[in-house]
Amino acid sequence: MKKTKKIYMVTARAGLSLKELKQDVFDWVSFLRIVAIPESYRFGDEEVRAFDLQIITHQIQQLTEKENLWIKVNAQDGEFQLHVSKLTLHERTILDGAVFLANQAMIENYCDTRMVKNGVYGYIRSFDEYLYNNVEIIGKRTFESSDEIKQLPKRYDREKTVIVDCNQLAGYDIYFKGLCLTSCWKMYYSSLYTQVIPKSIFMEVQQVQAVEELRNQVVKITLFSNPFNWDVPVNQKYQRLFRDQMGYDQLAWNNGTGVLRPPFIEYAFVEEVIQTVQYQNSYYQPVEKKNATYFVTRSYDKIRQKYVVNRTKGILNAQAYFPWIDEKSRKMMNYRVLDPKMAIDDGLSAYEFYIRQFLEIEVLDEKYDEFVSVLRFYLPKEAIQQLPLEALWDKLFDVNISNLKQKESSTRFDLEKAKNHLRVVFLDSSYLETINQTIDISE
Repeated sequence: MKKTKKIYMVTARAGLSLKELKQDVFDWVSFLRIVAIPESYRFGDEEVRAFDLQIITHQIQQLTEKENLWIKVNAQDGEFQLHVSKLTLHERTILDGAVFLANQAMIENYCDTRMVKNGVYGYIRSFDEYLYNNVEIIGKRTFESSDEIKQLPKRYDREKTVIVDCNQLAGYDIYFKGLCLTSCWKMYYSSLYTQVIPKSIFMEVQQVQAVEELRNQVVKITLFSNPFNWDVPVNQKYQRLFRDQMGYDQLAWNNGTGVLRPPFIEYAFVEEVIQTVQYQNSYYQPVEKKNATYFVTRSYDKIRQKYVVNRTKGILNAQAYFPWIDEKSRKMMNYRVLDPKMAIDDGLSAYEFYIRQFLEIEVLDEKYDEFVSVLRFYLPKEAIQQLPLEALWDKLFDVNISNLKQKESSTRFDLEKAKNHLRVVFLDSSYLETINQTIDISE
């Protein structure tokens, strides 16, 4: 991989008054003039012109509450962009690595200050690491050799062009309820994140270099010591583990089938209550769900500001895998909502992953022995009619398959492996009206 050896910084801020916004834009101009010598700039749709502090100061003074424009400044050692949109600011900076290291303390203080005052999210990372994890279009990955690109996971975009499936990469930026979810060298989290993820999960995250709580409830997390060592194997391990611990890929993905990795944490949202379960081993370290012996359950009521945490030792029961239980029909169920049209293999890898995730389990539970365990896939109608069943049978070579029943809008079959059993049902997604509602699991 050809490297730029640059630093990439992002901050997003909201809830500013017009006076505060103008002052912050002036502060941004002061910052970039400290770390670099600006050469040219562009204000909105205007032509690029030589940097003139007097002119740009006048333009900043004319900003209004309804403004929506980019201010871009180029310098020999950096690129600086500021998006002004209806009293919000989104700042992006690409800075020469040597300049960053020479001014690191001041730059971090600048980012700390910006985040403490109306910050939503922010991060500082190697620009090379950002590119590796976030450039989807293969033709734009000019920083890699063809052999390196071949090793990357692929999917289709909406035009059926093959792109890199960045969902599978640890440092992919994905957005959930307007919040950036990523894993990189240094990250800032505002109190808005705790409306989705209990704050204690941030504060107790393991195998990171530092967790700091700044003013105004902003949490700052550093994964490892040197941002330019992001591709050292141990640091890549920490980057992946942080993302797994936080469960970002349990919350959001955009490739239609998910990341196909077992959870280290799971979330449930019931009205105004957030519920989480973290999985740990006997040393209280984060592990995959199926390997857990300790379980940390958290419940946070956002309205009543009530927080409850329990730590228990034990083994998983059937309900941990199949939370919807119907005593009358003697069935228990879980489901996944997928859209495999972006999967190059028509969803085959996803179907196998989720089937094995719910078939190859170890539970000591009478219900599991006595009830029918059901895994439902809710798919678009066209996907139901194009299921790669023969290829799936080949993937499930070690599993006994029986009772195949196919209809226009559904397909089902039963699986057995040793003492384990699973009924798999593919259904038209129109049957699922609302996620997280009470689901009728009778058939």
